[in-house]
Amino acid sequence: MARLPLEGVRVLDLTVVWAGPWCTMLLGDLGAEVIRLDNPYLFPSSTKGFAPRVSKEMAEALGPIVGAFPDKDPGERPWNRHAMFNCHARGKRMATVDLSKDSGREAVLRLVEASDVLVENNAARVLDKLGIGWDVLHARNPRFILLRMPPMGLTGPYHDFVGFGAHFEAVSGLTAVRGYRDADPTSTTSVFHMDPASGATGAFAIMAALRRRERTGEGCFIELPQAENVMQQIGELFVDAARTGRAHEPLGNRHPTRAPQGCYPCAGEDRWAVISVGSDQEWSGLRKAMGDPEWAAEARFATAEGRRDAHDELDDRISSWTSGVDPYDVFHRCQAEGVPAGPVMTEADAFVDPHLRDRGFFRENVSSDAGTHDYPSHLWHWTGPEMNWGPIAGMGQDNQYVWREVAGLSEAELEQLDAEGHLSLDYLAPDGTPL
Repeated sequence: MARLPLEGVRVLDLTVVWAGPWCTMLLGDLGAEVIRLDNPYLFPSSTKGFAPRVSKEMAEALGPIVGAFPDKDPGERPWNRHAMFNCHARGKRMATVDLSKDSGREAVLRLVEASDVLVENNAARVLDKLGIGWDVLHARNPRFILLRMPPMGLTGPYHDFVGFGAHFEAVSGLTAVRGYRDADPTSTTSVFHMDPASGATGAFAIMAALRRRERTGEGCFIELPQAENVMQQIGELFVDAARTGRAHEPLGNRHPTRAPQGCYPCAGEDRWAVISVGSDQEWSGLRKAMGDPEWAAEARFATAEGRRDAHDELDDRISSWTSGVDPYDVFHRCQAEGVPAGPVMTEADAFVDPHLRDRGFFRENVSSDAGTHDYPSHLWHWTGPEMNWGPIAGMGQDNQYVWREVAGLSEAELEQLDAEGHLSLDYLAPDGTPL
Protein backbone atom coordinates (compact mmCIF):
# COMPACT_ATOMS: atom_id res chain seq x y z
CA MET A 1 0.00 0.00 0.00
CA ALA A 2 1.37 3.43 -0.96
CA ARG A 3 2.44 5.60 1.97
CA LEU A 4 2.51 9.36 2.24
CA PRO A 5 6.02 10.89 2.45
CA LEU A 6 5.77 11.91 6.10
CA GLU A 7 3.84 8.93 7.39
CA GLY A 8 5.36 7.84 10.71
CA VAL A 9 6.65 11.35 11.51
CA ARG A 10 5.18 12.99 14.61
CA VAL A 11 5.10 16.80 14.82
CA LEU A 12 4.39 18.85 17.95
CA ASP A 13 2.64 22.14 17.23
CA LEU A 14 3.18 25.12 19.56
CA THR A 15 2.20 27.67 16.94
CA VAL A 16 0.12 30.84 16.81
CA VAL A 17 -1.72 33.00 14.26
CA TRP A 18 -1.11 31.79 10.69
CA ALA A 19 2.52 31.10 9.72
CA GLY A 20 3.05 28.25 12.18
CA PRO A 21 -0.37 26.58 11.81
CA TRP A 22 0.04 26.78 8.02
CA CYS A 23 3.41 25.02 8.27
CA THR A 24 2.08 22.17 10.40
CA MET A 25 -1.01 21.86 8.19
CA LEU A 26 1.22 21.20 5.18
CA LEU A 27 3.18 18.58 7.12
CA GLY A 28 -0.06 16.92 8.18
CA ASP A 29 -1.35 16.88 4.60
CA LEU A 30 1.75 14.87 3.70
CA GLY A 31 1.13 12.24 6.33
CA ALA A 32 2.71 13.53 9.54
CA GLU A 33 0.80 13.10 12.79
CA VAL A 34 0.47 16.66 14.08
CA ILE A 35 -0.26 17.18 17.78
CA ARG A 36 -1.30 20.69 18.65
CA LEU A 37 -0.63 21.75 22.26
CA ASP A 38 -2.75 24.55 23.71
CA ASN A 39 -2.42 26.15 27.12
CA PRO A 40 -5.94 26.39 28.58
CA TYR A 41 -4.87 29.36 30.73
CA LEU A 42 -3.66 31.56 27.87
CA PHE A 43 -6.29 33.71 26.21
CA PRO A 44 -6.84 35.75 24.08
CA SER A 45 -5.44 33.50 21.40
CA SER A 46 -4.47 35.11 18.11
CA THR A 47 -5.11 31.75 16.47
CA LYS A 48 -8.61 31.17 17.79
CA GLY A 49 -10.12 34.62 18.14
CA PHE A 50 -9.73 37.52 20.50
CA ALA A 51 -11.82 36.46 23.51
CA PRO A 52 -13.01 33.18 25.00
CA ARG A 53 -16.64 34.25 25.12
CA VAL A 54 -18.10 36.15 22.18
CA SER A 55 -21.74 37.06 21.66
CA LYS A 56 -23.43 37.06 18.26
CA GLU A 57 -23.61 40.85 18.45
CA MET A 58 -19.86 41.08 19.11
CA ALA A 59 -19.10 38.72 16.22
CA GLU A 60 -21.24 40.83 13.89
CA ALA A 61 -19.51 44.04 14.98
CA LEU A 62 -16.02 42.55 14.60
CA GLY A 63 -16.49 41.87 10.91
CA PRO A 64 -15.72 38.99 8.54
CA ILE A 65 -12.23 38.08 9.79
CA VAL A 66 -12.00 38.60 13.54
CA GLY A 67 -15.65 37.64 13.96
CA ALA A 68 -15.56 34.77 11.47
CA PHE A 69 -17.87 32.09 12.87
CA PRO A 70 -20.28 29.80 11.00
CA ASP A 71 -23.63 31.57 10.67
CA LYS A 72 -22.05 34.42 12.67
CA ASP A 73 -22.68 32.34 15.79
CA PRO A 74 -19.72 31.89 18.21
CA GLY A 75 -21.49 29.01 19.94
CA GLU A 76 -20.59 27.34 23.24
CA ARG A 77 -16.85 27.11 22.48
CA PRO A 78 -15.95 29.94 20.07
CA TRP A 79 -12.29 28.88 19.95
CA ASN A 80 -13.36 25.68 18.18
CA ARG A 81 -15.54 27.55 15.68
CA HIS A 82 -13.26 30.39 14.62
CA ALA A 83 -12.43 30.32 10.91
CA MET A 84 -8.77 31.30 11.35
CA PHE A 85 -8.24 28.21 13.48
CA ASN A 86 -10.40 25.70 11.64
CA CYS A 87 -9.04 26.52 8.20
CA HIS A 88 -5.59 25.19 9.20
CA ALA A 89 -6.58 22.58 11.80
CA ARG A 90 -7.57 19.69 9.57
CA GLY A 91 -6.39 16.30 10.73
CA LYS A 92 -4.48 17.57 13.76
CA ARG A 93 -4.62 15.96 17.20
CA MET A 94 -5.56 18.44 19.94
CA ALA A 95 -4.17 18.33 23.48
CA THR A 96 -3.79 20.82 26.34
CA VAL A 97 -0.99 21.47 28.82
CA ASP A 98 0.25 24.39 30.91
CA LEU A 99 3.94 24.73 30.12
CA SER A 100 4.44 27.31 32.86
CA LYS A 101 4.18 24.49 35.42
CA ASP A 102 7.01 22.02 36.01
CA SER A 103 4.64 19.08 35.61
CA GLY A 104 3.45 20.39 32.25
CA ARG A 105 7.00 20.94 31.03
CA GLU A 106 7.99 17.40 32.03
CA ALA A 107 4.92 15.98 30.29
CA VAL A 108 5.89 17.78 27.08
CA LEU A 109 9.46 16.51 27.33
CA ARG A 110 8.07 12.98 27.62
CA LEU A 111 6.16 13.74 24.44
CA VAL A 112 9.36 15.01 22.80
CA GLU A 113 10.99 11.64 23.45
CA ALA A 114 8.24 10.01 21.37
CA SER A 115 8.16 12.64 18.60
CA ASP A 116 10.29 13.91 15.73
CA VAL A 117 9.64 17.62 15.25
CA LEU A 118 8.47 20.70 17.16
CA VAL A 119 7.30 23.83 15.32
CA GLU A 120 6.83 27.18 17.04
CA ASN A 121 6.51 30.78 15.85
CA ASN A 122 6.22 32.68 19.09
CA ALA A 123 8.31 35.65 20.19
CA ALA A 124 12.02 34.85 20.39
CA ARG A 125 12.13 34.71 24.19
CA VAL A 126 9.21 32.33 24.73
CA LEU A 127 10.75 28.87 24.30
CA ASP A 128 13.74 29.45 26.57
CA LYS A 129 11.53 31.18 29.14
CA LEU A 130 9.40 28.02 29.24
CA GLY A 131 12.50 25.89 29.78
CA ILE A 132 12.25 23.91 26.54
CA GLY A 133 14.95 25.52 24.41
CA TRP A 134 17.05 23.60 21.91
CA ASP A 135 19.61 22.34 24.42
CA VAL A 136 16.88 20.85 26.60
CA LEU A 137 15.02 19.24 23.70
CA HIS A 138 18.20 17.87 22.10
CA ALA A 139 19.29 16.33 25.40
CA ARG A 140 15.97 14.49 25.72
CA ASN A 141 15.94 13.33 22.09
CA PRO A 142 19.17 13.67 20.05
CA ARG A 143 17.22 12.87 16.85
CA PHE A 144 14.74 15.67 17.46
CA ILE A 145 14.18 18.52 14.98
CA LEU A 146 13.17 21.98 16.20
CA LEU A 147 11.88 24.69 13.86
CA ARG A 148 11.73 28.16 15.33
CA MET A 149 10.18 30.97 13.29
CA PRO A 150 10.93 34.21 15.18
CA PRO A 151 9.89 37.32 13.24
CA MET A 152 13.35 38.93 13.25
CA GLY A 153 15.61 36.02 14.22
CA LEU A 154 17.12 34.98 17.55
CA THR A 155 20.00 37.48 17.52
CA GLY A 156 20.48 41.11 16.52
CA PRO A 157 19.08 44.37 17.91
CA TYR A 158 15.49 43.58 16.89
CA HIS A 159 15.41 39.92 17.96
CA ASP A 160 13.06 40.43 20.91
CA PHE A 161 10.59 42.74 19.17
CA VAL A 162 7.01 41.50 18.84
CA GLY A 163 4.31 42.09 16.27
CA PHE A 164 2.36 40.55 13.41
CA GLY A 165 3.04 40.08 9.71
CA ALA A 166 1.95 43.62 8.85
CA HIS A 167 4.61 45.10 11.15
CA PHE A 168 7.50 42.94 10.00
CA GLU A 169 6.55 43.21 6.33
CA ALA A 170 7.03 46.95 6.82
CA VAL A 171 10.43 46.44 8.46
CA SER A 172 11.51 44.12 5.64
CA GLY A 173 10.74 46.65 2.90
CA LEU A 174 7.71 44.92 1.39
CA THR A 175 5.09 47.45 2.47
CA ALA A 176 6.99 50.35 0.89
CA VAL A 177 6.68 48.86 -2.61
CA ARG A 178 3.23 47.29 -2.34
CA GLY A 179 0.87 50.27 -2.41
CA TYR A 180 -0.29 52.75 -5.04
CA ARG A 181 1.83 55.35 -6.80
CA ASP A 182 -0.28 58.30 -5.67
CA ALA A 183 -0.90 57.21 -2.07
CA ASP A 184 1.09 57.11 1.14
CA PRO A 185 1.59 53.87 3.14
CA THR A 186 -1.56 54.46 5.21
CA SER A 187 -3.60 53.15 2.27
CA THR A 188 -1.68 49.88 2.09
CA THR A 189 -3.84 47.03 3.33
CA SER A 190 -2.52 44.33 5.65
CA VAL A 191 -2.37 41.17 3.55
CA PHE A 192 0.00 39.25 5.90
CA HIS A 193 1.91 37.79 2.96
CA MET A 194 4.74 36.91 5.34
CA ASP A 195 2.70 34.22 7.10
CA PRO A 196 1.99 31.69 4.33
CA ALA A 197 5.39 32.41 2.79
CA SER A 198 7.08 31.50 6.07
CA GLY A 199 4.86 28.48 6.66
CA ALA A 200 5.71 26.95 3.30
CA THR A 201 9.44 27.61 3.73
CA GLY A 202 9.30 26.13 7.23
CA ALA A 203 7.70 22.92 5.95
CA PHE A 204 10.41 22.67 3.28
CA ALA A 205 13.15 23.17 5.89
CA ILE A 206 11.70 20.44 8.10
CA MET A 207 11.60 17.96 5.23
CA ALA A 208 15.23 18.77 4.44
CA ALA A 209 16.14 18.17 8.11
CA LEU A 210 14.26 14.86 8.12
CA ARG A 211 16.17 13.79 5.01
CA ARG A 212 19.45 14.79 6.65
CA ARG A 213 18.52 12.77 9.73
CA GLU A 214 17.99 9.69 7.57
CA ARG A 215 21.60 9.98 6.45
CA THR A 216 23.29 11.06 9.68
CA GLY A 217 20.97 10.02 12.51
CA GLU A 218 21.29 13.55 13.91
CA GLY A 219 18.61 15.97 14.95
CA CYS A 220 18.62 19.59 13.78
CA PHE A 221 17.83 23.09 15.03
CA ILE A 222 16.32 25.34 12.33
CA GLU A 223 16.04 29.10 12.78
CA LEU A 224 13.77 30.72 10.17
CA PRO A 225 13.45 34.50 10.64
CA GLN A 226 10.19 35.34 8.91
CA ALA A 227 11.18 38.86 7.88
CA GLU A 228 14.35 37.58 6.20
CA ASN A 229 12.32 34.93 4.43
CA VAL A 230 9.92 37.45 2.91
CA MET A 231 12.81 39.73 1.90
CA GLN A 232 13.96 36.95 -0.45
CA GLN A 233 10.78 37.52 -2.42
CA ILE A 234 11.71 41.07 -3.35
CA GLY A 235 15.41 40.29 -3.67
CA GLU A 236 15.76 41.96 -7.09
CA LEU A 237 14.82 45.29 -5.52
CA PHE A 238 17.61 44.99 -2.94
CA VAL A 239 20.12 44.09 -5.63
CA ASP A 240 19.07 47.07 -7.74
CA ALA A 241 19.11 49.43 -4.75
CA ALA A 242 22.63 48.28 -3.82
CA ARG A 243 23.81 48.76 -7.40
CA THR A 244 22.16 52.08 -8.20
CA GLY A 245 21.09 53.62 -4.90
CA ARG A 246 17.57 53.82 -6.32
CA ALA A 247 14.68 54.03 -3.85
CA HIS A 248 11.86 51.93 -5.26
CA GLU A 249 8.35 53.27 -5.15
CA PRO A 250 5.01 51.46 -5.37
CA LEU A 251 3.79 50.56 -8.84
CA GLY A 252 0.18 50.13 -7.88
CA ASN A 253 -1.45 48.03 -10.59
CA ARG A 254 1.19 48.86 -13.21
CA HIS A 255 4.25 46.98 -14.39
CA PRO A 256 7.78 48.15 -15.24
CA THR A 257 7.45 47.13 -18.90
CA ARG A 258 3.92 45.90 -19.67
CA ALA A 259 1.48 48.59 -20.84
CA PRO A 260 -1.35 49.09 -20.59
CA GLN A 261 -1.82 47.19 -17.37
CA GLY A 262 -4.32 48.05 -14.70
CA CYS A 263 -7.43 47.37 -12.68
CA TYR A 264 -10.44 48.82 -14.46
CA PRO A 265 -13.99 49.65 -13.26
CA CYS A 266 -16.77 47.50 -14.65
CA ALA A 267 -20.55 47.51 -14.71
CA GLY A 268 -22.12 47.01 -11.31
CA GLU A 269 -21.31 48.33 -7.88
CA ASP A 270 -17.61 48.19 -7.05
CA ARG A 271 -16.88 45.62 -9.76
CA TRP A 272 -13.48 45.50 -11.46
CA ALA A 273 -11.35 43.58 -13.91
CA VAL A 274 -7.59 43.44 -14.42
CA ILE A 275 -6.02 43.55 -17.88
CA SER A 276 -2.35 43.33 -18.90
CA VAL A 277 -0.78 43.89 -22.32
CA GLY A 278 2.86 42.94 -22.87
CA SER A 279 3.23 42.65 -26.64
CA ASP A 280 1.94 44.05 -29.92
CA GLN A 281 -0.01 40.85 -30.41
CA GLU A 282 -1.75 41.26 -27.06
CA TRP A 283 -2.51 44.88 -27.88
CA SER A 284 -4.13 43.72 -31.10
CA GLY A 285 -6.13 41.19 -29.07
CA LEU A 286 -7.32 43.87 -26.64
CA ARG A 287 -8.42 46.04 -29.54
CA LYS A 288 -10.57 43.18 -30.83
CA ALA A 289 -11.98 42.50 -27.38
CA MET A 290 -13.02 46.15 -27.12
CA GLY A 291 -14.68 46.05 -30.55
CA ASP A 292 -11.74 47.70 -32.31
CA PRO A 293 -12.63 51.33 -31.48
CA GLU A 294 -11.31 54.00 -33.82
CA TRP A 295 -9.06 55.62 -31.20
CA ALA A 296 -7.15 52.35 -30.65
CA ALA A 297 -5.89 52.39 -34.24
CA GLU A 298 -3.77 55.51 -33.68
CA ALA A 299 -0.15 54.91 -34.68
CA ARG A 300 1.23 56.12 -31.36
CA PHE A 301 -0.32 53.08 -29.66
CA ALA A 302 1.22 50.62 -32.09
CA THR A 303 4.49 50.19 -30.15
CA ALA A 304 5.24 49.19 -26.59
CA GLU A 305 7.12 52.45 -26.02
CA GLY A 306 4.21 54.49 -27.30
CA ARG A 307 1.76 52.63 -25.08
CA ARG A 308 3.95 53.17 -22.01
CA ASP A 309 4.19 56.88 -22.78
CA ALA A 310 0.41 57.10 -23.09
CA HIS A 311 -0.41 54.85 -20.15
CA ASP A 312 -2.61 57.38 -18.33
CA GLU A 313 -4.63 58.08 -21.45
CA LEU A 314 -4.98 54.39 -22.21
CA ASP A 315 -6.23 53.73 -18.70
CA ASP A 316 -8.97 56.31 -19.25
CA ARG A 317 -9.88 54.89 -22.65
CA ILE A 318 -10.01 51.30 -21.42
CA SER A 319 -12.03 52.33 -18.36
CA SER A 320 -14.61 53.93 -20.66
CA TRP A 321 -15.09 50.51 -22.28
CA THR A 322 -14.99 48.32 -19.17
CA SER A 323 -17.33 50.54 -17.16
CA GLY A 324 -20.25 49.35 -19.27
CA VAL A 325 -19.29 45.67 -19.30
CA ASP A 326 -19.67 42.94 -16.67
CA PRO A 327 -16.24 41.98 -15.25
CA TYR A 328 -16.69 38.35 -16.28
CA ASP A 329 -17.48 39.47 -19.83
CA VAL A 330 -14.30 41.55 -19.84
CA PHE A 331 -12.45 38.46 -18.62
CA HIS A 332 -13.82 36.12 -21.27
CA ARG A 333 -13.58 38.59 -24.17
CA CYS A 334 -9.94 39.33 -23.40
CA GLN A 335 -9.00 35.70 -22.82
CA ALA A 336 -10.64 34.73 -26.12
CA GLU A 337 -8.17 37.07 -27.84
CA GLY A 338 -5.14 35.85 -25.89
CA VAL A 339 -4.98 38.83 -23.51
CA PRO A 340 -4.17 38.19 -19.82
CA ALA A 341 -7.21 39.36 -17.85
CA GLY A 342 -9.45 38.37 -14.99
CA PRO A 343 -12.32 39.59 -12.84
CA VAL A 344 -11.51 40.94 -9.39
CA MET A 345 -13.40 38.39 -7.34
CA THR A 346 -14.57 38.76 -3.80
CA GLU A 347 -14.15 35.73 -1.55
CA ALA A 348 -17.85 35.06 -2.08
CA ASP A 349 -17.29 35.07 -5.86
CA ALA A 350 -14.36 32.67 -5.59
CA PHE A 351 -16.33 30.35 -3.31
CA VAL A 352 -18.91 29.66 -6.03
CA ASP A 353 -16.59 30.06 -9.03
CA PRO A 354 -17.33 27.28 -11.54
CA HIS A 355 -13.64 26.67 -12.29
CA LEU A 356 -12.69 26.11 -8.64
CA ARG A 357 -15.81 24.03 -8.06
CA ASP A 358 -15.08 21.91 -11.11
CA ARG A 359 -11.58 21.21 -9.79
CA GLY A 360 -12.84 20.37 -6.31
CA PHE A 361 -10.78 23.12 -4.70
CA PHE A 362 -13.33 23.55 -1.92
CA ARG A 363 -13.86 20.35 -0.01
CA GLU A 364 -16.22 19.35 2.75
CA ASN A 365 -14.82 18.79 6.22
CA VAL A 366 -16.36 18.36 9.63
CA SER A 367 -15.50 20.09 12.90
CA SER A 368 -16.45 18.84 16.33
CA ASP A 369 -18.00 22.22 17.19
CA ALA A 370 -18.43 24.06 13.89
CA GLY A 371 -20.22 21.31 11.98
CA THR A 372 -19.77 20.51 8.29
CA HIS A 373 -18.56 23.18 5.88
CA ASP A 374 -16.52 23.58 2.73
CA TYR A 375 -12.85 24.53 3.19
CA PRO A 376 -9.97 25.22 0.79
CA SER A 377 -8.43 21.87 -0.08
CA HIS A 378 -4.87 20.72 -0.70
CA LEU A 379 -2.38 22.96 -2.45
CA TRP A 380 -1.52 20.57 -5.26
CA HIS A 381 -2.63 17.48 -7.12
CA TRP A 382 -0.24 14.62 -7.72
CA THR A 383 -0.02 10.97 -8.72
CA GLY A 384 1.06 9.95 -5.22
CA PRO A 385 -1.27 8.55 -2.53
CA GLU A 386 -4.21 10.66 -1.45
CA MET A 387 -3.14 13.30 1.02
CA ASN A 388 -4.61 13.50 4.51
CA TRP A 389 -7.94 15.23 4.92
CA GLY A 390 -8.87 14.53 8.50
CA PRO A 391 -11.65 16.07 10.59
CA ILE A 392 -11.14 19.20 12.68
CA ALA A 393 -10.84 18.39 16.38
CA GLY A 394 -11.67 20.69 19.26
CA MET A 395 -9.24 21.94 21.88
CA GLY A 396 -8.18 19.15 24.24
CA GLN A 397 -10.21 16.53 22.40
CA ASP A 398 -7.24 14.13 22.11
CA ASN A 399 -5.82 14.55 25.62
CA GLN A 400 -6.24 10.91 26.53
CA TYR A 401 -4.58 9.64 23.37
CA VAL A 402 -1.70 12.12 23.45
CA TRP A 403 -0.73 11.81 27.10
CA ARG A 404 -1.55 8.15 27.68
CA GLU A 405 -0.65 6.48 24.37
CA VAL A 406 2.00 8.79 22.89
CA ALA A 407 3.72 10.26 25.95
CA GLY A 408 3.26 7.00 27.87
CA LEU A 409 2.05 8.59 31.10
CA SER A 410 0.69 6.22 33.72
CA GLU A 411 -2.84 6.48 35.05
CA ALA A 412 -1.51 8.09 38.20
CA GLU A 413 0.48 10.66 36.20
CA LEU A 414 -2.53 11.36 34.00
CA GLU A 415 -4.74 11.88 37.04
CA GLN A 416 -2.14 14.25 38.47
CA LEU A 417 -2.09 16.29 35.23
CA ASP A 418 -5.86 16.49 35.35
CA ALA A 419 -5.85 17.52 39.01
CA GLU A 420 -3.35 20.29 38.28
CA GLY A 421 -5.58 21.71 35.56
CA HIS A 422 -3.58 20.78 32.45
CA LEU A 423 -6.36 18.84 30.72
CA SER A 424 -9.31 20.86 29.54
CA LEU A 425 -11.80 21.34 26.73
CA ASP A 426 -12.29 24.97 27.79
CA TYR A 427 -10.15 28.00 28.46
CA LEU A 428 -9.74 28.48 32.20
CA ALA A 429 -9.44 31.30 34.69
CA PRO A 430 -6.43 31.20 37.07
CA ASP A 431 -8.55 29.34 39.65
CA GLY A 432 -9.35 26.61 37.09
CA THR A 433 -12.96 27.55 36.42
CA PRO A 434 -14.07 27.70 32.77
CA LEU A 435 -14.07 31.17 31.26
